[in-house]
Amino acid sequence: MGSDILGLVILGVCVVLFLTEWLPLAATGCLGCLLMVLLGVDSFQSVFSGFSNSIVLLMASTMIVGIAMFQTGAAQIIGRAVIRWSKGNERVFLAVSCVLTGLSSMFLANTALLSAYIPIIDSVCTSSKNMKRRNLTLPISCAIMFGGASTLIGCTPQLTANGLMSKMVGQEMTMWSLTGPGLCLFALFLIFAITWGYRSSQRIWGQRPEEVMSLEEEKRAVENNSGNKQKLVIMFVILALMIFSYVFSFLPTVETAMCAAMLCVLTRCCRVSDIVKKLHWESVIFLATCLGLAEGLTSAGSGDLIGQLVSSALGNVASPMIIFSVLVFLTLFISQFITNSTALIVVLPVAFSLCGQYGFQYMPFCIGITLAASIACCTPLAAAQITMTQVAGYEFSDYLKYGWSLTLIGYLGILVFVPLFFPLV
Repeated sequence: MGSDILGLVILGVCVVLFLTEWLPLAATGCLGCLLMVLLGVDSFQSVFSGFSNSIVLLMASTMIVGIAMFQTGAAQIIGRAVIRWSKGNERVFLAVSCVLTGLSSMFLANTALLSAYIPIIDSVCTSSKNMKRRNLTLPISCAIMFGGASTLIGCTPQLTANGLMSKMVGQEMTMWSLTGPGLCLFALFLIFAITWGYRSSQRIWGQRPEEVMSLEEEKRAVENNSGNKQKLVIMFVILALMIFSYVFSFLPTVETAMCAAMLCVLTRCCRVSDIVKKLHWESVIFLATCLGLAEGLTSAGSGDLIGQLVSSALGNVASPMIIFSVLVFLTLFISQFITNSTALIVVLPVAFSLCGQYGFQYMPFCIGITLAASIACCTPLAAAQITMTQVAGYEFSDYLKYGWSLTLIGYLGILVFVPLFFPLV
């Protein structure tokens, strides 16, 4: 059996394990990398090079900044301001929260941001009869997804895709490559969330009794943590400097994030012990192993083999728009059942192979597929932040009923806006 086929077999095993969750995601990723080495698909140094990749350091650094915001009380202050602005109106609170969390997720790790905001939702719903947890939690989580898809550091899929494109075709996205089409999709989401989506949520779960979130420790932190004023000021200064550097490219993206994270530790905005306990290490390891699997598949020629199979299935179709539409749809579909980073590992090598074959531009295909993976929300398996919303008491079918129309809007938006900003040929 050739290395290209063997690489695909290993990838297939990993996808099954990712889907069934028989092993933790990080463990499955490590297993896949190890099998690549033991079965001679690629070398140890190449497959495990993801652990030294700058993208992994970037992800961990943004998570640390999110932890520091919660520890200092900065996140809670922002949440209380939203409560005051909404004046007890659920739809207004939802709109303001979606805008605030969506824009924040452009620079902060999605899971960390949602972790900070879920206790705020719980506190608001406990104190106001006009607020319902299910009406708020899933839409706000989707806002974080759509907003986070608008910058390179917004969430894991962008970092994974950037690492794959860098390794496979020698191109990289900038901090703002996704911002144009991403913000257009975010605007579509906001319109959906406060109109059709809000009315739809009342029909789906509006008659069910409320479930109290089991978040007592976090809730007490939100209610009682007034924050050390000096640390609050320092935290907001660090946040402002970080965003300033992102916007004006004062430092490279990775160095900016690492400097911000280090400042959080040096100024005691968060402690190393808190980072060790609260950092989502599984996501960090998973990203590193995803990059390693991609490196192994690339070296073995597995991506080219998949590209040839897809190309054969498409026949003589050489239309960039048709191929783009098929790949984006494929990504959206499989991202509902396996993690979005895994979906990228499956689809992006195919896309790059077809782009090389037909002479299409790599960047728009990468951006479109990345956006598709980033906005999948029809099942709780789609992304970590969607899984986290289950604390509000959603049923499995609720995600499909709420998310199918949003996914359709996102799909059509990608087909329109990505080629508008980045021509396919």
